[in-house]
Amino acid sequence: MDPDIRGREMRLWQALGPAGYRLRSVGLAALLAVIGVVVFLGSMTVASLLPGSRAGALGPGEQQVRAVVGDCQRVGPISRRGFGYWWECEASVITADGDVRNAWIGPSVVTHEDRGRAVELRESCRDKIHFTDCTYGRPTSRWLGLGMLLIVRLGWLVSLFSGFGVAMFLTRALLGAPRYFRFRGNPPSNKWT
Repeated sequence: MDPDIRGREMRLWQALGPAGYRLRSVGLAALLAVIGVVVFLGSMTVASLLPGSRAGALGPGEQQVRAVVGDCQRVGPISRRGFGYWWECEASVITADGDVRNAWIGPSVVTHEDRGRAVELRESCRDKIHFTDCTYGRPTSRWLGLGMLLIVRLGWLVSLFSGFGVAMFLTRALLGAPRYFRFRGNPPSNKWT
């Protein structure tokens, strides 16, 4: 670990005292957790705005299907789709081969206004044998889908790094600065213990 960081943290430990230092560490962990969640949900919101199947330029490919839309439900204002309100609808999906399967279509690719109608969509399934993990959407550019995929991956990456930061600050809060640096294998000099 960088000696400058260790020195700064030990000075903070002395200046704030054990309780103040721990409270500061918990506050920084909470701030990082909020940032990670907001960035992740923001990236999911951007991805949900894409009307396509999210196959991406390098994805599993798409096929055209017809979906007869059934019941719909509205999710939000905060959900796995991100921020905002989105429609998720049950549908019977009919492929070009005549195969019929049930699926959930969202976010807002079809809405409650499409109930009972047949809608032409694109289907992208990762498992082409059992047709699981399928996504549906309107025809759109595969490159736009790749861009959305990159935004989602960036959201996951920021969330992962903020998760590591949360774990680090909570460990500092639990152990205190001197024990934390001993735990990390960087014992502070004797003047700090």
